[in-house]
Amino acid sequence: MVKPASVPPVPSVPAAIPDPTLLLTAAVSRLAATIGVRLIVIKGIAADQYGLRPAHISSDVDVLVTHDDYGTLLAELESRGWRRRASDPDTDTFPVHSASMFHPEWAADIDVHFRYPGLEVDGDVFDPIWAQRTTMWCGNQPICIPGLVDAILIGAVHAIRSRFSRRHRAELDFLVGRCSRMDVTLLLERADQLGALATARPLLERLKPFDAEYDWGEASAEWRLRTEIPDASQRRVVLWKQAAPRERLTKLRLALFPPASAFVKETTATTLGPVQLAGRYLRRWRRGARALPKALAVLRASRRRRP
Repeated sequence: MVKPASVPPVPSVPAAIPDPTLLLTAAVSRLAATIGVRLIVIKGIAADQYGLRPAHISSDVDVLVTHDDYGTLLAELESRGWRRRASDPDTDTFPVHSASMFHPEWAADIDVHFRYPGLEVDGDVFDPIWAQRTTMWCGNQPICIPGLVDAILIGAVHAIRSRFSRRHRAELDFLVGRCSRMDVTLLLERADQLGALATARPLLERLKPFDAEYDWGEASAEWRLRTEIPDASQRRVVLWKQAAPRERLTKLRLALFPPASAFVKETTATTLGPVQLAGRYLRRWRRGARALPKALAVLRASRRRRP
């Protein structure tokens, strides 16, 4: 059991959140409780409650459920008019970890996660986070959020996964400052329990006294691919090369002629007309052609790094 951390004082009132997000957080928590689904609200209001990120207006509500409850909650939301946003069918390049649900009468999405990239514990990560949850009030409704240490690790891997973005680098720097007076042993122990030692290393190394012999372990291939090669075209080239010969034609066809859902996900529309679709294909091919030389260079570099 992780001991309570000694940390700087946190705000007694969470940062201002737009009313649609605040109300939606309360609504989805109440819905889950009504149908018997355990649900934890992550990021967003939880990060604000603990003061783990700069002032930031959330545009969606992120929640975590068990893998078994994932389909149940999505079905219940769909029965109430929520619809799933299109996702990229190339699940090797964009591994599935959640579904983004939208409703025409709500100004925010619900992102329902059944796993969280960067928390790579064997089995379902939900139960260990649930075991150390805490409760806060939101919209006159009790909601479950992760414990402080878990919220820190979730924020860390979220920022690290996209640290090629200036905003996420700033979030990671902010988190380092926020945790600078914590007992780093608590973070290291919990990261080990959640399978996040390797993935959260860019945060933990900045807090931990240097130890060249410390065993950080190794992150999954999925995590390394996502964090080392942020460009999707470059990832596709590497994955194509790694694929078995019989799979390469399928991957090439999916890269060049994906179904319409690959383009719909980039918009707020639910369908695209023939002219719009043709334009999207042309832009995709132009981007791919421009990215190809660098993608090939990444592929050559990955070969050199291979033991």
